[in-house]
Amino acid sequence: MFPPPFLQFPQPYGFFPFYGGYAPEMGLSIQVVTAANFEAELDTIAALLRRFPVIAIDTEYPGTVHRPPAGRREGGVTPDERYALVKANVDELPVVRLGITLCDADGNVPLVAGRPCEQRAWEFIFSDFDLLRDRHAPESVAFLRSRGVDFRQAREGGVRSAAFAARLAVVLALARLRGDLAWAAFGGAYDFAYMVKMLSGGQPLPGTWHEFIAQARALLGGRVFDGKYMAEHSGRPDLCGGGLRSVAARLGVPLPNPAPPCLAGPKSHTACGIYTAMRRHFRDLDHGVGWRFMDHDHGACFDGLIDGFH
Repeated sequence: MFPPPFLQFPQPYGFFPFYGGYAPEMGLSIQVVTAANFEAELDTIAALLRRFPVIAIDTEYPGTVHRPPAGRREGGVTPDERYALVKANVDELPVVRLGITLCDADGNVPLVAGRPCEQRAWEFIFSDFDLLRDRHAPESVAFLRSRGVDFRQAREGGVRSAAFAARLAVVLALARLRGDLAWAAFGGAYDFAYMVKMLSGGQPLPGTWHEFIAQARALLGGRVFDGKYMAEHSGRPDLCGGGLRSVAARLGVPLPNPAPPCLAGPKSHTACGIYTAMRRHFRDLDHGVGWRFMDHDHGACFDGLIDGFH
């Protein structure tokens, strides 16, 4: 059996610093999405995009089987080499899960109907990965299993990435007409690469990262932001080199307590908070207090700049 349709991660009652202000703590409910309900959930997302046009994503995949040459660390490769590794892995390995969180320009996230203190996010379970057939990194598969991923159930009841992408393309075709669509991730090279792979019908990724960025913009239909790249170029040394949870903590982005399993849905929610905090940070640098009354947004210059590719 798959997990319950909603996985709830309530936070204790109270208040926390929220991007420089104060807001009541929110719980987090993760909508589990399989072959049985993916069309209905994408219809829900389509309706919510009118009010919440920012799509924050995170993916889970079966590790990496193509790695830097011996003696070189992944952080020490050039952008071209980094992209070649991402392309080789994404071209060969299927996606396992996709997390989606929506928000508006102020960071507001949709609430669960009838639950005014619970925000919502989605976790799509895909059926493409076959543990017996496909290459994978054993340590990554073991990690996903330890977080509750059941690969057999996913094969039997998950949604095919091709069916998901076909339906999502229709949703995006309508959303892009409004002109306010944006995408966000944290350390999003693989996240955006898997989105491009799915939306292109499973075709190999483009040969260069310049071509990849162009295709990502064309297929996703909006601006593309990487919260990790923004954090590392924010002028704050404490945000450099940190992971998702550490950067979120340093920015005051709320995390569910108790922490949910480290999977795509909750991580997309955290990535959403980091993206919002960084946009506010750059607006504050430009204008100081009262930025929301200004029409310039320096954070927009990070459109299309992905950590590791630039």
